Amino acid sequence: MNFKLAFLFWFIMVVIAIINGYFGQTVVAKAIGDYGAHLYKTFFIITVIFIMSRIYVNLTAGGPVWYMPALATGIFWLCCSIIFEFLFGHYVFGFPWDKLLADYRIWEGRLWSLVLASEVIAPVINAYIAGRP
Repeated sequence: MNFKLAFLFWFIMVVIAIINGYFGQTVVAKAIGDYGAHLYKTFFIITVIFIMSRIYVNLTAGGPVWYMPALATGIFWLCCSIIFEFLFGHYVFGFPWDKLLADYRIWEGRLWSLVLASEVIAPVINAYIAGRP
């Protein structure tokens, strides 16, 4: 796994996610409401994650053991996202811990867990699709 390249791809996804969040709240929410915007933002960023992981896999994957680097990349992205969310979200944006933790309540319709899950599985799926077993 190329940590520098994996981090660069993760960082690009974060920038897209921040822009997506802003657009979702300022434009989409006005048109379809807060929960509709939440759904839009979630599925948009999951799509971005799958596209970016496909590009990453095409640049880095190879060899007979494709799943370990792909899984390692996904877990790395997951860890980066959780750390970023809590540190940046709380200390830069000033979100209270309760608000940050609320995004993990999938039983209340919050879908952030799906985004995190997609970060882990997208590289593995894309490595498989790319025919690298």
